[in-house]
Amino acid sequence: MIYIKKYRYKPLYKKLLNLKKNVQNRKKLLNFKKQKWERFNFYLKNQSKFSKRNNYYKIFDQYSYYNSKFSNYFSRKFKYNLQTKQRLSFFYGGLGERYLRFIHKQSVQKNKRSHVNLNSKFFFIELLESRLDSVLLRSHFVLSIRNARQLISHGHVLVNGKVVKKKSLLLKKGDIITFSSQVYSLLILNVANSELWPIPPKYLEINYRIFSIILVDDIKYTNIATNFSFWLDLNTVLKYYEN
Repeated sequence: MIYIKKYRYKPLYKKLLNLKKNVQNRKKLLNFKKQKWERFNFYLKNQSKFSKRNNYYKIFDQYSYYNSKFSNYFSRKFKYNLQTKQRLSFFYGGLGERYLRFIHKQSVQKNKRSHVNLNSKFFFIELLESRLDSVLLRSHFVLSIRNARQLISHGHVLVNGKVVKKKSLLLKKGDIITFSSQVYSLLILNVANSELWPIPPKYLEINYRIFSIILVDDIKYTNIATNFSFWLDLNTVLKYYEN
């Protein structure tokens, strides 16, 4: 008899509660009334005061460094590393560990081929931001990574005039993204409900009238730092995927 281990389904929102960060900028969390969400929502509502409309979002400088002040370093280091890895995974829609290891290997190889020796974390994030579902989310035509993947899997997204059903397709400079006419009404609704924050990156030229996205420049790490609503210890993530 083959024993199959059953995993209990855990909703996304409960995972975010354990991470203590709204890594996907879900406004729905602010409407939860149960007691276990009070402290979490209180932090979200007060973490940013520069905008009355977008007070759930704050830009974190990814170039800064953070020294953790653990009273018992070894007992909390494992939890810190685990939560850092999970935040990155959930930020990009729950990417698997095997795929992230593959991306890390590609970033290391790309760093070796470059003429300037940089930290491989720059290429690591550039590859993740070059994914088709990530670009759709940055354009605000969709409200979440999950919405982007639904459009892609149903064949409503075209890259350079061809239907693409691969959510992990890596885009490059000059690629043109369009949509099928069947989802125009849905895209209009998504844009109307979007806060349009953070502002779409400069490497994207977006036309909300004809529903098109053009990559006018290479995706670089310097243009990506403002996409994160939380500070991410990328050095810790890369060390984890090196093993």
